[in-house]
Amino acid sequence: MTVVSNAQDTQGTAGYDQLVTPEFAPLAEFAGFGTYEASAIQETSRGITALLDQLPAAITEYLTTRPESAPLLARSHLAIDEPLIKEWLDRTANGPFNGDLAHFIRSTSHLGGTDVTFPGVQTPLPPQLILALMAWLQGPILQALGATYDVVTVSAAGAAWMNQLMLQLGIILAPSLAEPDQPLGRHEAAEFHPYAGFAGFGPKEATILRKTGPLLGPAAGGVVTLAYDYLLSRPESAGYFQDAGHLAHRKMTLKAWWTKSTTKPMDGDFHTYMSKVADAHVQGGGDYPNVVIPADLTIALMGWVQMRVMTALNTIAPTPDGEYVFGQFPEPAAAAEVGQAWMRMFTLQLGILLKPYLATT
Repeated sequence: MTVVSNAQDTQGTAGYDQLVTPEFAPLAEFAGFGTYEASAIQETSRGITALLDQLPAAITEYLTTRPESAPLLARSHLAIDEPLIKEWLDRTANGPFNGDLAHFIRSTSHLGGTDVTFPGVQTPLPPQLILALMAWLQGPILQALGATYDVVTVSAAGAAWMNQLMLQLGIILAPSLAEPDQPLGRHEAAEFHPYAGFAGFGPKEATILRKTGPLLGPAAGGVVTLAYDYLLSRPESAGYFQDAGHLAHRKMTLKAWWTKSTTKPMDGDFHTYMSKVADAHVQGGGDYPNVVIPADLTIALMGWVQMRVMTALNTIAPTPDGEYVFGQFPEPAAAAEVGQAWMRMFTLQLGILLKPYLATT
């Protein structure tokens, strides 16, 4: 199967006009998650049903055996509800993506006050661990797509799956996110992200990024232009650019981020760099201290970035000597493997960008 239609092709199909509604996530349209993306998830979910049915048990095993999460779950003998995880995955795969789904996600992940958890888990979890678990989940979903579909479908439908998971992450974390009064101002770290290993981001993924990043590096100018044309065209984001000087400055910072993301190792130095970027988005931070970027806009934009990058990765293929080349279609499994490394990296980057908003939890 190949997902080749577009949003216009599906608008006339019965039921598709209500497949995605603003009640699911107010910034879904901004993130680029619409009818086409939702239908791509629905269509491909049928081919990976066996994997989706296995995921509740896999999530349980992962959470109860990893040293980062096992002690947290040991506090309760009813820590995980696998049927509830399965219901969440079924609704995630089939939609509709509307207010009912958003309500279900909130009811399974909001525990009162600022306490949040992963859908189906009955005990509070640190927000950054939830984010890392979502990054881990991206892996098996992409692997299943890579084992089932052609490379075009892996990139297009995989992009839609990744985008939706980011939007759901915003719903899950909402009670724990608060607008900070000031920048954190603490930028030292010994590692890229405290839950990078838990997220499944290790030496293999770092190697894939090191080898494939330079192939995407030359696209920096196009990425910046595309991103800022989009941001300026959207009412949700256009107001955050005060004047021509501010826009030029933001373009430079975005280009620097893209260059660092494609050429620098994901380590403590990168964590420090991204922490400074995060502080620049909050009140009193950066060169434009009165420009405050809401956390939900940052999450939605990362979903948009993941979708764009996942689609672009279908032109990067491995070579027999273990390197990669640009301009060739890879085998579906190889595209899924490269996509997994990039998607987990971007999700962990999002965790760093959200640090100031999570500082009180």
